[in-house]
Amino acid sequence: MTNPKPVVVALPLDHQTDDLLATALELGRRLQCPLVVVHALGRRRLESEPSAANRIAKAKQTLGLRLQPLWKAGLDVQEVVEIGVPSDLAINTALRMSAQLIVTGGGRPATIRRWLVGSTVEEIVHTAVVPVWVVRGEGTDNRPVLCPINLNSPSKLGLASAVRMARLFQAPLRVLTVLSDRSPSDGPSVDEARRDLEKMLAEHDLDGLRVAVDVVTGNPAERILDAADEAGMLVIGSRGFAPLFPERLDAVTTRALRYSQCSILSVREVHVDLQASEVELTSLADACRITWQLIEDNRAAEALPLIEPAAQRAPYNATIQEAYAIVLEKAGQEVEARARHELSRMIRTRIDRT
Repeated sequence: MTNPKPVVVALPLDHQTDDLLATALELGRRLQCPLVVVHALGRRRLESEPSAANRIAKAKQTLGLRLQPLWKAGLDVQEVVEIGVPSDLAINTALRMSAQLIVTGGGRPATIRRWLVGSTVEEIVHTAVVPVWVVRGEGTDNRPVLCPINLNSPSKLGLASAVRMARLFQAPLRVLTVLSDRSPSDGPSVDEARRDLEKMLAEHDLDGLRVAVDVVTGNPAERILDAADEAGMLVIGSRGFAPLFPERLDAVTTRALRYSQCSILSVREVHVDLQASEVELTSLADACRITWQLIEDNRAAEALPLIEPAAQRAPYNATIQEAYAIVLEKAGQEVEARARHELSRMIRTRIDRT
């Protein structure tokens, strides 16, 4: 299954590195695609250019040692190490290179107080246009690929992705619908829901796949999490995503993402004009990147004509609003700068509380 589009791997170089690299190696082999490994270094105030260059060089050296198994396997692997926000680097790289997938770490819910709310992972899942694989553990181990389907708002892209992953990893596919025990009496019966699921599956090539169709009743989030305990991967598709105005994920999806023990593939459906969205997002990313560079070079005033229209086009992007606030400060527009700083904080707080 060859796909020339790359997979972007957001690598933090911490306790999750081994799992991420194992997944990247497996994907590179099975998809026969290039890998782009990105690693972001945090900004340091008043850091000199030589100091930043030295940090980048050291990080590349460390990263190179960790990537040796991928190179030895004959994979096409590119490194990207930059100073900046990790989520921005992963998302912008995926857009710039027309990536098919972003792979990132998601912690292990059994050993942390809960899924990393407000973290790089959540930021990527909420705002990425391409599918995001949140890695927990090492592959599917021939356990089922689980795809929950909400019949009230089915995601065709989510089901298509689940079929693809089941075929890619030669794993069973389990399609699950949960009829809420609080549903109105005129809702579908178990038999009707099963027929609807089988009709959706009939639109896909399932030859050679082991497919199970389950319809259960109860609390949707709890039943999905119970089923995920036996799955190797949970594929969640959601609809209604506009790249410039990312929405909160629905409550069931959010809970599954936070507490699932297995790896998760999050697939967001975007509006039909995806190419125009990619061009717009790339333009915004470039404006933000150049602005931060001008700020670091003490030339913030030159960035005003660039970042001002970007801030107007992306009113809910915290990073762009923060860059605009700093430029306004440097330009002496303190009142407007304070308002933009506050807007940036409000956006980040909204994400943290989702």
